[in-house]
Amino acid sequence: MLDTLRRNEPLIVLCTVVAIMMMGIGIVSPILPQYARTFGVNTTMVGLLVTGFAGARLLADMPAGRLAEAKGRRPVLIAGPLILALGSLACGLAQSYWQLIIFRMLQGVGSAMYTTAAMIMLSDISTPDNRGQVMSLYQGSLLIGAGLGPTLGGFIAEYFGLSAPFFAFAVLGGLGGLWAYLRLPESRPPDENKADSATVGASSYNLRPLLFNRNFILICLVTLGVFFLRMGTQNTILPLFASDTLHLDEGDIGLALTMVAVTQFLAIFFSGRFSDKIGRKPVIFCGILVSVISLVMLSISNSFLMLIGSCLVMGLGVGISGGVPAAYVADIIPRENYARGMGLYRTVSDIGPLVGPLLLGWFADIKGYSFAILFNAVFLFAVGLLFQVMASETGGLKSLRGADQPSKDSQ
Repeated sequence: MLDTLRRNEPLIVLCTVVAIMMMGIGIVSPILPQYARTFGVNTTMVGLLVTGFAGARLLADMPAGRLAEAKGRRPVLIAGPLILALGSLACGLAQSYWQLIIFRMLQGVGSAMYTTAAMIMLSDISTPDNRGQVMSLYQGSLLIGAGLGPTLGGFIAEYFGLSAPFFAFAVLGGLGGLWAYLRLPESRPPDENKADSATVGASSYNLRPLLFNRNFILICLVTLGVFFLRMGTQNTILPLFASDTLHLDEGDIGLALTMVAVTQFLAIFFSGRFSDKIGRKPVIFCGILVSVISLVMLSISNSFLMLIGSCLVMGLGVGISGGVPAAYVADIIPRENYARGMGLYRTVSDIGPLVGPLLLGWFADIKGYSFAILFNAVFLFAVGLLFQVMASETGGLKSLRGADQPSKDSQ
């Protein structure tokens, strides 16, 4: 993997920028629910704040894919962090809850632009033989930033106020956009550059079978379930549960979220390599099972140490899955349709962050935090089991032997 990193400049820059951006998102995550409550809203409305971010991502995913196809990956990857920076600055200056919602949606647009274009570029520069490792390097870099962010954000909020992390995020977003501008090359294939309107129309048509492709639908459900966990339980319910039930301060909550990211980081590099060798399915399902166990542990936590234990297991579960679902998707999308195919994948998957925080926040309001967390566990297990039973293998030993070629599944 280190050789791949040294050889591939686009991968190096993508990993650097996503680490910077995720540090900013991590800085904000431990204080976002408490910051929202300064505007006098309940838990459901806190969930709506997270859902607004996810909803904007959902709406922007497909346009971001089309923009990366029409204008190239590089302009979208530069604009995304800069829009995130602008939205972060505005969030810190918000004077009302509804202003905060609007500015969070602006952040969501910037996030969608960068995430979708990054997945397209990663698909451009990887092959089926190393795709799991490339996606895991990217996800690992993401987790480095996410791991550093929450603890830093908790202490920034403690000493400078709840709005201060948003200003730190704005600085980091600006740095990410500048680094992409200075160092990121273009990866759009020459034949795509020359595509005329008729070719683009044909490319759009070729995506239609994906909507009826069993493997594509199942992996989207898996990613939806994982995002449900990350944005619903990890980033919304967990901080409130730790504050309201365990009576922890922002620094302790930030430390707990950092434990999730650190364990993910330790697991993710191994998972990508294993998926290239033994296949995507066993790695993905194993990660889901461990994540479900962590949710059960979290639901019965009654001390800071139990919370830390559940966070460590949660990080292990999500880390085992790591970037493998994205590698699975790239396996089954035809090469000429990477841009719009990844946009479609992100759109379907982003239903998880859209629905998860709002639904789990509502469950927490009417049934309590434990019920909301256990609901997440049941849903995640159900989609994981469905994927394990019904999906085809696309990587590892099986594909190397010539079985279940992804191009056949996708056409």
